[in-house]
Amino acid sequence: MLPGVVGLIQATEVIKLILDGGAPLIGRLLLYDAMKMNFKEVRVRKDPECVLCGDNPSVTELIDYKAFCDVPLPGAEVPEEIDEAAYELSPQEFKDAMDQDPSAVLVDVRESFEWDICKIDGAQLLPLSSFEPASSGLDPEDSIYLYCYKGKRSMLALKELKKAGFKKLKNLSGGIDLWAEEVDSDMPQY
Repeated sequence: MLPGVVGLIQATEVIKLILDGGAPLIGRLLLYDAMKMNFKEVRVRKDPECVLCGDNPSVTELIDYKAFCDVPLPGAEVPEEIDEAAYELSPQEFKDAMDQDPSAVLVDVRESFEWDICKIDGAQLLPLSSFEPASSGLDPEDSIYLYCYKGKRSMLALKELKKAGFKKLKNLSGGIDLWAEEVDSDMPQY
């Protein structure tokens, strides 16, 4: 029923915009609690620093997530095959392992516009698009925990590090998206 109610509200908003009438929810957030059957409206101020709608937006078009997350970069070598499951940890296992190894290095291989939306505290950003194990500043003796949006790009980075001689590597299965669902429910999702 919840998707039906929200879908009806969205359809109503589209009609108001097409007809250029009524009071559309632009600049307002409508909160709906189905269990209490109440609506609450919150005014939202525009963030001038927003990468989408701010004064100087840096994100001006949609990206193809399937192509972005699943396909290696042009010209990149296909990393050697490894048993990926041996390197993957569920979000809770990943958190527990980091808590037990405070000297571990946490590496986010997403792009900077994704980093601006959300990140795991203590991580350093090394985007896969410019990832080079030799010039990354990472120490092959350190424990390195990698993550991205869904876990595919960080696995590509892990394979590159393994090929370069790094041994203590772990990858966040499901990426930061699953982390936000299972470990940090306050984290923004995209």
